Amino acid sequence: MICFICQKRHANANGLIKHFKLVHGLCSGKGLKLKCAHRGCSHVYYSCSGLRKHLSKCYANYNFCADDGECSTSTNSISLGEADMPELPDQSVPSESVLLERHIVNSCAKLVAELKLVGNSEKTINFVVSTVQEVIRDLDHLKHENLKSSLVLEEPIKSVVESQIDLCFENTLYPFLPLNTESKRTIYFSEKWGKIDPVEYVLGTRFATRFNRTTGTFGQSIVKDKFVYIPILETLKSIYQHPNMKDMITRDPKQRENFLYDIQDGEFFKNPELFSKQEHTVQIQLFFDEFECANPIGSKRGIHKVGAIYFTLRNVSPKYNSSLQNIHLVSLFHAEDIKTYGFGKILAPLVQDILTLETSGIQLSLFDHTVYGSIIQVTGDNLGLHSLFGFVESFSARYYCRFCLLEKEDFQTVFSEDGPKISVRTKQLHAEHCQEMQINPSLPYVMGVKKSCPLNLLQYFHTSTNFSVDIMHDILEGVAQYEMKLLFQHLIENYTTSAEVHRRIQSFNYGFMEQNNKPPGLKMVDSSNDLGLNAIQSWCLLRHLPIMFGDLVHPNDQHWYLFILLLQIVSIVFSSVVSLGMTFYLKHLISEHHGLFKHLFPNKRLLPKHHFMVHYPQCIRKIGPLLHTWCMRYEAKHNIFKKQLKSFKNITKTLAKKHQCQMAYLWQSLDPNELKMGPGKMVSLNEMEVGVEVAEKFEVPVRTKVLKVKWAKRNGAVFRPGLAVCVRTDNEMPVFHVIQNVVIKDEQVLLVTVALKTHCLDEHTHAFKVSHTTEAPFVLDVQTLLYHKIFDILTSYDCNSDLFIVPYCFM
Repeated sequence: MICFICQKRHANANGLIKHFKLVHGLCSGKGLKLKCAHRGCSHVYYSCSGLRKHLSKCYANYNFCADDGECSTSTNSISLGEADMPELPDQSVPSESVLLERHIVNSCAKLVAELKLVGNSEKTINFVVSTVQEVIRDLDHLKHENLKSSLVLEEPIKSVVESQIDLCFENTLYPFLPLNTESKRTIYFSEKWGKIDPVEYVLGTRFATRFNRTTGTFGQSIVKDKFVYIPILETLKSIYQHPNMKDMITRDPKQRENFLYDIQDGEFFKNPELFSKQEHTVQIQLFFDEFECANPIGSKRGIHKVGAIYFTLRNVSPKYNSSLQNIHLVSLFHAEDIKTYGFGKILAPLVQDILTLETSGIQLSLFDHTVYGSIIQVTGDNLGLHSLFGFVESFSARYYCRFCLLEKEDFQTVFSEDGPKISVRTKQLHAEHCQEMQINPSLPYVMGVKKSCPLNLLQYFHTSTNFSVDIMHDILEGVAQYEMKLLFQHLIENYTTSAEVHRRIQSFNYGFMEQNNKPPGLKMVDSSNDLGLNAIQSWCLLRHLPIMFGDLVHPNDQHWYLFILLLQIVSIVFSSVVSLGMTFYLKHLISEHHGLFKHLFPNKRLLPKHHFMVHYPQCIRKIGPLLHTWCMRYEAKHNIFKKQLKSFKNITKTLAKKHQCQMAYLWQSLDPNELKMGPGKMVSLNEMEVGVEVAEKFEVPVRTKVLKVKWAKRNGAVFRPGLAVCVRTDNEMPVFHVIQNVVIKDEQVLLVTVALKTHCLDEHTHAFKVSHTTEAPFVLDVQTLLYHKIFDILTSYDCNSDLFIVPYCFM
């Protein structure tokens, strides 16, 4: 058996696995990757047991060496690149027994971390640890007694040997001893994985009615209101220690001019002195929201509502920032405490740390110079941002826009920032409004401003230059459902029946990629403005609705055209790359859409979220694609806390401690380019139709065997036969290929595809009309794809011969 790292040979699979653990430190965990180094084999395994089964099954009778010992390095062994070679240990390494003890304890620590990860309480973990520890002791005792009873020696020698056996078992390692209490586990995780402990702060004290168990009566007691804060500077230092951090912050060199890929391409990033002139400036994006820890429809609704502040590093490439492991916790507090104490005290530790980062900077292990930074944007839903920034939290107020000073009634007639009535908020105007509120506290608000935001104390951040918008709540849970509901009512009145609408939605084939996002049903009978769908279900229905009902609608129907305008707006707004010219086109689309809406529905009012869309073009030019500031992934982070809570005593500290332990474990095992794959089999390239092309891509001989799998997943994209990928654009039209096979060697993924012919973007269905071709297969590397989303090839509801690809964004 050959080690894929140092090419050393071993007599059997168990010897090779032991070699991995003791010499190279490859322990079981999320980051484990073991390769089969036998020539022609490309299997990669993520557990020791998986590799052991593979070797025992495929190479059980293979003559690796003549004896049971280790053999010298073979000249036929596979050569690996420097990137695949982990750092070899120093010559002065500890003994093998010491390495084995460390490995066993580390494996036990990972077991405890996994138990915490799925939400088990400390009491349950203590029970599991103590039970397993007792089982280990019993097994050792059983081995001890069996070994002594099996001795066939004369009495003097037998006594000496038994004493040596007793001494040996007295020194037996019990690996759970360093982990059998919560405090020991905290120390271990902090030392080994860099866990950052939350710091608890007292907001104030108050009297509360409590039940005294001793006297059996109720009485008044003093209660301290607290919140927890995770020091953000310590978190930053931990983040930059990750071995793959340099790759995660490296920008793609293929990016083109006049295109907006990320916040670094926007006008806002280029203007402030800190971000434009300081190299490697830390760009912090905050997120604020509230969520329910308990059943949100139960009797405890609202009692256990928690406010959370997260942050992501905008230095990291957007393709990595969608991972929940790249969303870090800053603070947890009771939502009710905001009304009592405001954000001043809650944000005080954070503001102090950011001021330090702005003025003094910090030392990061990745760089040899002092690094500065600040908050670059704050995102959240509209209510959360207005609460944090000190704006009115009622969207029926006279001035409820945080971007401009337009009055509420003018929202129904002004559809562009170029309108003479729109006056954009500035830092100077905001300071004047806050000062007026301080002079006359009896005023409910001044031009929509209730108070100043504590974050305005920072040197490089101000609420007037915060251009983050939440397209998830504005469009998917707001405008889209409102207008789809009006469209369905129009279809029922003019083209079909309510039963047919529901039948088409439920029976439509959404394809493999969207099969879990199909809407379960529509809420059509009430007077609300939504359909009762969540954001991802709304997005699924929004994109597929045209090919579901397009065969019923006349081409010149104005209500249908209004919906197509909305789809065109959504395609641009949800794009991960936007050109500068497209932002000006978006401005005209929004103006035309809002004007047509008021023409078709004169008695309907545009929602406040319709007005926020007016500011989208300018926001894109300022901070880049809006997809990088939406709430979708941040709200997914809430689920971690909702699953964890088992005790409601000191909720914020309990949740923060659990989260930090999880993040320490997940972050140290994070692989940003992790490859996951389905079942497969080894095939020889000379047996494949395009074997020569695949061999050229892999740079291997044609006789080499590669792994052909049913599916492979990298950076969130799942590649499998039958799905389509976008390869390039030709005359401003995307070129799609359908996947036939997925082959892998040494974690490089190649797709064997056949080109599709793209006829046009059908305006009536807002989908690309495609057809199959008889062209020869292509071989594509997944890293060279123009667009990393995967597409289903669909048919319209009337099942004609046309094939469609529904876009996610503007292509």
